[in-house]
Amino acid sequence: MQAIAALRERLRGEGLAALLIKGATGSFAVKIAGAGLLFASQMLLTRLLGATQYGIYIYALTWIILLAQVAELGLGSSILRFVAAYRVKAEWGLLHGLLRFSSRLVFSLSLLIVMVGAIIVWWLQEQLGPEQTLTFWLALVLLPVLTLTGLRQTALVSLKHVIRAGIPESIFKQLLIMALLVMLYLVLQHPLTATQAMSVNLLSWLVTFFIGTVWLLRLLPPEVAKAKPRYERREWMKVSLPMLFATGMRMILFQADIIMVGLLLGAREAGIYAVATRIVEIVAFGEQALNSIVAPMISELFNSEQHAKLRRMMTLAAWGRFGFTLIVSVIMALSGDFLLGLFGTEFVEGMAPFLILLAGNVLISVAGSGGFLMPMTGHQNQHAIQVAIAALVNVVLNAVLVPLYGINGAAIATVVSMVTWNVIMLSYVWRHLRINPTIFSRLAS
Repeated sequence: MQAIAALRERLRGEGLAALLIKGATGSFAVKIAGAGLLFASQMLLTRLLGATQYGIYIYALTWIILLAQVAELGLGSSILRFVAAYRVKAEWGLLHGLLRFSSRLVFSLSLLIVMVGAIIVWWLQEQLGPEQTLTFWLALVLLPVLTLTGLRQTALVSLKHVIRAGIPESIFKQLLIMALLVMLYLVLQHPLTATQAMSVNLLSWLVTFFIGTVWLLRLLPPEVAKAKPRYERREWMKVSLPMLFATGMRMILFQADIIMVGLLLGAREAGIYAVATRIVEIVAFGEQALNSIVAPMISELFNSEQHAKLRRMMTLAAWGRFGFTLIVSVIMALSGDFLLGLFGTEFVEGMAPFLILLAGNVLISVAGSGGFLMPMTGHQNQHAIQVAIAALVNVVLNAVLVPLYGINGAAIATVVSMVTWNVIMLSYVWRHLRINPTIFSRLAS
């Protein structure tokens, strides 16, 4: 009992373990709730729209999400790295300048992409048809909102307001979408169109963007608004552009297996494999929740030269990620037939790649949160190169292993490429930063 009481007292404090657990737990809860609401809203959309209209809607939305990543220019990484550093050094002018510069640049680029995209859609309207054309135009209006929302979320995470960063889009938006869809259906009394669904989505994004922006303005240190903006554009872009490249390589790294299974084996196998990978992504919730608090803390501790504290935090984060991944992976492996069977009996054929990917996640979790060390400590160029190498390994291995071993080969290729990335990253971090971010760091020290 005394040990439990002592543990509770430690978690109430401001130590590293307390900060990591409280921050990660809150972020994890928001992600789980958001995932459940997203599933419910998508199921509602398919019921109210039907397959064809839902296909038009989701196709347009997917394009806009991809374009938003381009329009962001990787500036989210600069915010994640520099906001924490400027806050700890009380450089309020630079913090003010970074937020203003990133918002204006991203908004301007988004508008340019919107105009070009609208012209292309207009040019292709005969092939697209009236419904898809109008849906694309509405989706393009959403683009600036998406990019600015991403910057706002990252700024809140950098200020350690992890829960506030996720609630508007993960919780409020999904609830609002479902409420508006049901109201619209009750009024019209017939299946909805893709255009109507996109209009509901756009309105929901605008409302939640306003809520999140108000939160950010209230939670910013008061010194920021008073300080005259200062700009270090070259320094910020030195971080952002390599991270934009790294983001593109990550998209290849995490999507190449599904794409190549579809190209080489066909749609049925791609569907079975995709379901297996999507269920395995649940394991990543723990990592994402932990990294949302770890990333700004790396920047803060590194820039304040608290290197011993930084090493200790990385060790705690490594054990947190490994413990969560191991427990959840074992539970999912034991219930794999049930989980895959929820999508249909044929999806149970994905059991082998499902287990391979789970095992790979456990193996990779040993590396802890080392992937954030490099971009948060000024080594973003090397980080981008390492991700590109892993992406290339993934594509090559998929091309070789998928024809030989089917969807099992795709899972093996993904795991090997991820392990390759982590080995290269750990070697670099140890040689250049003298930090061991793995679960073995205590043994090494």
